[in-house]
Amino acid sequence: MPLMRLVFRTIGLSTTLALAVLFGSQALAAEATNTKDRGPVDVELPPILAPMTVASRLESYAYITVALTPSSQATALVIREKMPFLQDAFLRELNKGSIVKADEANAVDAATVKTRLTARMNAILPSGTVTALKIEQIVVAPLRQ
Repeated sequence: MPLMRLVFRTIGLSTTLALAVLFGSQALAAEATNTKDRGPVDVELPPILAPMTVASRLESYAYITVALTPSSQATALVIREKMPFLQDAFLRELNKGSIVKADEANAVDAATVKTRLTARMNAILPSGTVTALKIEQIVVAPLRQ
């Protein structure tokens, strides 16, 4: 009698396990198909704090959020591996010179910032890794006086 219970438990357990593997593999296959359809996802860097100077005087700070569009899912991993180097290079670049628009003291010249950051990015990442550098958000925080 105990032997029969053991046999039925073993059959029940192996059937349950087989069904779990079958349905689990179908779910993984569906998820992999959905991932392929989406394509690469932008890699967003943490916000960069950049000083806004006018005539060598600190007027305010800008919090700039940058996102990089990888050319493939594999290159997204390369970008993430190099993220500390990108953050350091971007921070140094934005602290090196003014990022203020020439005609507007409280605005960031986004086109110039993008050009400068793209040059730094190209020096760090292999060619063809990124298809676009996007400035997601710029928040200007004036100094309190």
